[in-house]
Amino acid sequence: MVLAVFLLVLIGVAGIFSAKYSSGNPDLYQKQLIWFGLSVVVAIGIQYFSPKYLFIFAYFIYGFLLLSLTYVLLLGSVHMGAKRWIGLGAIQLQPSEIGKLVLVCTLARFYSEGKIIWRDKKKMISGAVLTLVPVFLVFKQPDLGTSLVYIVIYVAVIFSAGMPYFYLLNMFSFLFFVIARSIGIQFFVTSLIVYAIILYKFDTSHFKSILLWFTNLILGISSSFIWERLKPYQKMRILTFMDAEKYSREGGWQIIQSKVAVCNGGFLGEGFLKGSQTQLKFLPEGHTDFIFSVIGEEFGTLGMMIVFVLFLIMIYRFVSIVSNVKNRFYFLMGLGITSIFIYQIFINVGMTIGMTPVTGLPLPFLSYGGSSLLFNMIMVAIMHSIHLHRRDF
Repeated sequence: MVLAVFLLVLIGVAGIFSAKYSSGNPDLYQKQLIWFGLSVVVAIGIQYFSPKYLFIFAYFIYGFLLLSLTYVLLLGSVHMGAKRWIGLGAIQLQPSEIGKLVLVCTLARFYSEGKIIWRDKKKMISGAVLTLVPVFLVFKQPDLGTSLVYIVIYVAVIFSAGMPYFYLLNMFSFLFFVIARSIGIQFFVTSLIVYAIILYKFDTSHFKSILLWFTNLILGISSSFIWERLKPYQKMRILTFMDAEKYSREGGWQIIQSKVAVCNGGFLGEGFLKGSQTQLKFLPEGHTDFIFSVIGEEFGTLGMMIVFVLFLIMIYRFVSIVSNVKNRFYFLMGLGITSIFIYQIFINVGMTIGMTPVTGLPLPFLSYGGSSLLFNMIMVAIMHSIHLHRRDF
């Protein structure tokens, strides 16, 4: 696991150097190495502390997270129109990054205390409130990508805690019907009919079924209202995802160039510092959001396959660690951390080849960003700590 992470970081440093080489600013890779060095020191220290302290202080650090996110909204550092950072001298920290880990710990503790009776919705609703408060604060920065990660964490933890599949289906139905209405009225009506059949077949409470059905109907009808509440750049990300070529001037340019870069690489790649889209600066944000496109262009399919294998090794070790713990808190926290990495890898890689909308989520260990690298390393250290202290309590 540790070896896979170290190799991913080194590949990322090479990609960052290449992405900024032709722009006359190649020293970003040095900053990334400094952050990596700091992250290693912190990670080594963390892995020897028992994760039970995260259980003890989970609600305290959750409160501190809310305070820091509120501070960011009021007095945070602004970059490209977004307030996401707290300035600490020469260091810029992004509280929403550590918020992922804090939310995992908080929800893991909340759902590990006592037996959960899922027919009683209090536990599910209370956990949703714990999640939605930081989601709102992060969304207002604005940072839609990270706020969606928080929702994924909530779903992963409550599902791991034993929430029935039928409840999970109903949770996703709210988002599904908003999207279904935007696709077309025929698809929306067909989806409502299918959903009504599912509710009739599997839900014994007819009143609840009718309430759920009408809730989704109203959400679908009001999708235009939700659309109007999105910021212009968020609308454009959705539109460019649906048809990048049509909106190439407004925002689809980066997706088009990313696809071209990946295709240019072939099997072996164009060579280090020889990628045409990267070095001619056609590929925007190649050192952050589109680092995978740089790797694909210069190291080819072979390079991308190596990255995938390293990620698979890391995720496999995570799952192995979680499957061997008996403590419920460790189990939920471990699966929550695993879900963060799986979601971010899927969204970022999908974004570079046009399979998912552009959300601004970094690729773990590869994209440039000190806060992201530091807290990803902390999460790996915690997974190792769970393994070392799996019999603590």
